[in-house]
Amino acid sequence: MLKQSFGKSFLLFQIISICSFSLIIGIAILKYPPILVFGALAIPIFMFAMIKRPEIGLLVILITTSSIVFENQLPMLSGGGISFHISDLVLLGALGLIIIRWLAEPTFDLVHTSLDLPLLVFYAVTLLATVISLLQSTVDVQTALRETRSLTYYLSFFIVTNLVRERRQLNLLINGFFLLAVIVAITMIAQFLLGTSVQILPGNVDNLVTMGSIYEGVTRIIPPGLSILLISFVALISIMVQEKFKPLNWLIFIQCCLLGLAVILTFLRSYWAALIFVFFILIFIIRWIDLQRLIKWALLIICIAAILLFIAFAEPDSRSAKLVGASMDRFSTLINTGTFQGEDSSLNWRMIENEYAFSAIASHPWLGLGMGFTYRPSDPRLDQRDPGLQPFDFRKFIHNGHLWILLQSGVLGYISLMWLSIAYLIRGFRSWQHIVNINFRGVVLGFTLVYLAVLISAVVNSTFMNWYWSAPIGIIMGINEVVLLKFDNEEKTI
Repeated sequence: MLKQSFGKSFLLFQIISICSFSLIIGIAILKYPPILVFGALAIPIFMFAMIKRPEIGLLVILITTSSIVFENQLPMLSGGGISFHISDLVLLGALGLIIIRWLAEPTFDLVHTSLDLPLLVFYAVTLLATVISLLQSTVDVQTALRETRSLTYYLSFFIVTNLVRERRQLNLLINGFFLLAVIVAITMIAQFLLGTSVQILPGNVDNLVTMGSIYEGVTRIIPPGLSILLISFVALISIMVQEKFKPLNWLIFIQCCLLGLAVILTFLRSYWAALIFVFFILIFIIRWIDLQRLIKWALLIICIAAILLFIAFAEPDSRSAKLVGASMDRFSTLINTGTFQGEDSSLNWRMIENEYAFSAIASHPWLGLGMGFTYRPSDPRLDQRDPGLQPFDFRKFIHNGHLWILLQSGVLGYISLMWLSIAYLIRGFRSWQHIVNINFRGVVLGFTLVYLAVLISAVVNSTFMNWYWSAPIGIIMGINEVVLLKFDNEEKTI
């Protein structure tokens, strides 16, 4: 229509429009920082993309919370004493999109699942506990707001269940999830090769320390992408052992190897132990033909590992040889009785924290202390800190994720979280075998198994309220529900 209106002058109109737009951009760059200008241009494009494909917004949330980007590296939008990260705006925008479509589109119905109620109860109880504590001035406002941000990412579950309605959307979300995990793994391996002298990853990047021994040249790396790394590792193995041998399987195998190496580089014994436990469960619940396939892949890994070990120990001072030695030493502490008899300082810290936590929980049993709680006094055994590091109030932190919820939300909040967790696990373990699509079947099984690992490892990790865990947990729960509600009879592969 526009071209017909201008007739032969349409080419001139195009030239004038392009020149005018370029001139406006040039003037804006001279007046404002270029990154701000291009950011302003990107916003409407991204908003349009997210409206058309909401799963893109979910991937942006994962990129900004659970990958190789750290919280303090993200730009902030502040106003009225409240600040928002990019991921916060995407989350709120996607939740708002659900409401807008429900009100504006007659054919858009809200999707209801068996996990909706326990998740909402957990969210509401935790907010109520925090509001009460704020009114009583027993929690810090800024800390409470920061923890509320982490809690709210659990609501990404509803974005998945209500806005991911087509198979191509689900495919993009799952494949994007796995791709992001591989990127995190490759970056971690690169960081290990570079050592601690050059830090390309945010988070904990330092020399490994185990039971007082420092391993020079062995870099321990714990990035924000730890969550999607573990989730993807279990899910891809669950897919691989159920899929017939074909060329694509070798790509999945390589992905699993990269992710597995990255898991080793975290040196997180609790996750190692939890993963071993869920892999034993995997062995017992898969079909005999799948078990045979798993054994074949395992034998291949053993052969490759033997060759690599031979090469590594040919040079005992090499970085690879040190990695193998440190990994074996670290793993041996899981079966060393001395670890649990006061010889492991890391475990000792957790035991001291737990003693304080039990006392605080007993004094506030039902609703807890609210988000931003301070559950203990200063203790030199726990609060010694390198003066060169950024100050952190460890009186508000506990490693035990289960006790964290009891401290924060009380017995009512903890029961609601366990209600959500048990309902999710039961639904996953009951339903995965009935899914026709092998890839979807593997995803549902893998996501179910890895959440069980999260529950176990949370005894010594503050998993539930870390923002790089809350978004992935909400998303994998949502993906499982979408598969079971909409695509359990799909036969095509991803």
